Amino acid sequence: MHSLRVAVVGVLVVLGGISAGAEDPNPPSIHGDGGAWPVVRQWTVPETHHFAQWINHIYKLKCQGTVEQRRAKIERVLTDPEMNLLLDEAFAGEQANPQLDVSIMRSINGVIDCGKLTVTLSSYYAYRRGLPWMISYVRSTGGDLRTASHNIPVGTYSSLDAESPQVFFSNAVTGYCTGNLRVEPFNENSELSDTVPVAINPQYLLPGCMHYLDGHVLILAEVDRFGELHFLDSTTAASRDIYSFNGLNAVMGIPAKRSSQPGNEYAGCFQGLRVWRYPIAETDDEGKVTKVRRRTDAEMAEFGFSTEQYDRIEEISRTQRIVESGIELTSFHEFIQARMRKPGERVAPAVFLRDYADQLLNLFAMREEIVQEGWKDVLANGAITFPENSRSENIFTAGGRWGEYSTASSDIDIRARYYYLADWMDNVVRWYDRQPDLVDLTGLEWYYTAAREDLAHSLVGEKNRVFAEKVFQYTNSAGEKVSVSLLELERRLYDMSFDPNHSPELRWGAPTDSPEFATAKETATPLPDGNELPMMEAYQREAFYRAVGQKETTESYLQEMFTKGFPKRDKFDLQLAKWLPDKFSVPPLMPSKRPEPPAKPVAAPAKKSSKSTKSAKSSFSAQPGSRLNRTN
Repeated sequence: MHSLRVAVVGVLVVLGGISAGAEDPNPPSIHGDGGAWPVVRQWTVPETHHFAQWINHIYKLKCQGTVEQRRAKIERVLTDPEMNLLLDEAFAGEQANPQLDVSIMRSINGVIDCGKLTVTLSSYYAYRRGLPWMISYVRSTGGDLRTASHNIPVGTYSSLDAESPQVFFSNAVTGYCTGNLRVEPFNENSELSDTVPVAINPQYLLPGCMHYLDGHVLILAEVDRFGELHFLDSTTAASRDIYSFNGLNAVMGIPAKRSSQPGNEYAGCFQGLRVWRYPIAETDDEGKVTKVRRRTDAEMAEFGFSTEQYDRIEEISRTQRIVESGIELTSFHEFIQARMRKPGERVAPAVFLRDYADQLLNLFAMREEIVQEGWKDVLANGAITFPENSRSENIFTAGGRWGEYSTASSDIDIRARYYYLADWMDNVVRWYDRQPDLVDLTGLEWYYTAAREDLAHSLVGEKNRVFAEKVFQYTNSAGEKVSVSLLELERRLYDMSFDPNHSPELRWGAPTDSPEFATAKETATPLPDGNELPMMEAYQREAFYRAVGQKETTESYLQEMFTKGFPKRDKFDLQLAKWLPDKFSVPPLMPSKRPEPPAKPVAAPAKKSSKSTKSAKSSFSAQPGSRLNRTN
């Protein structure tokens, strides 16, 4: 299953880390030859920054590397010298352990998922750098470990307990799941937990930390200069992909502290941003390792252990705001951005938008590779069966040819990236209202931006202009190149088929009454019961799945699927329409810094009725390059 996510390049908020020829930030200081591998270092704060640099580099190559690197699974990630900095002798450091046996990597690939990816990368790093590592065993308080109200640690398993790397990785990776993260702070045996909540602070919230959503975990991989968090993730699909998951909109579901329940204030407070509870190797007087144990809560303070995120969520649940540095913030996302943003950094929405448009085109280019591979496979080997009514495999998790050539999963990633752009610009409007000096209007000089509603107008107009200029090409059924603007692909966001049986024209959402669609070849989608649906009927019944915002875990339906009545999230223009007032005053003439300003001003809009939200929103959409009546 293909997942396509590409990040806007940011500045990594890490201190330390080394490149070839630089000094090791944490030289060998102890020695221990027993267990799975020799241990020669302790986990220190500089070591966690080195770890952060390693994780961030993998992320950058997953986003910006070659096609093979962007689609790399765990073996490629760990064996590609361009992706894995630990294959550089200087970065691996003195007395580094040798490369892990490829057979271990391949066995990991067969079971990897989001939780196992976290322990795989951390264990591999610890092994290569000669650091102690361990996992905990947890007991459920009722039901499945992954969904229990909370879990209790009952023991640990360290690198000192295993006789070889193969034994450690086999036990640690297969024995670890997201249930390990469901340990409440200050509860029974909590100091044996694998992770602890981390402070929202650039000093501590580094790549290598995690964000645990209820039953799913993401690896923090980059913090850009605007305070945005970007993540690595893995699927449970048979393809075992590793992909970049971007967007602060992933940071959700963090529970609130319960001050009204003394002694039980942090019940359920295991979701959210977390850092590893780094183990420590105890040594004798000669520095020889004798034991590996967990750090205590007090010892974890220097690595950022803090319950503040739960405290601040309680604050916003009570007051509907968080006050930070005298500024009222209305969401925890804004709080994270305010805390993590590089000091003095201004946000430049026009610059961000242009870069982001290129990243979206890159996503579509990767999607086109899958579309063409799938179409060739269907023509050569016959149609691919839709995974209907299966409890073990749905359209997002199925393996085989469907998992290889369907874009059901990666299309959700593309939509998430698109939504993220709208969310980001939505926040820019909020920032402009509260802290206008924070917003750099470079690139928006031609627009009138006296107030937040003006900026909302400007951002929609600039988005439409940029999207109209960016052009993408796909190959149709006749082998011809078809050019489509990014603006048109935005219009087709909910129309692009994920079904590998459909011709490229339908995969790219060509209107069925258009000349573009005329070259499409009729195909059918087969079903497990031996039936098949004609192309357009299957397309109509798949409409719901083209609009969902997250991957489903239940059965996928087709023959009996409804075709209307389901919600679709508003696109960029309508999302920013909430800033649109019922009436605008006419702005003054604006000097143009563009070389070719419009020949005449755009007519002012008619007054909109406050009784009709729909009419107000629909009038907000702009044609490519229009100035939304805010300029002359």
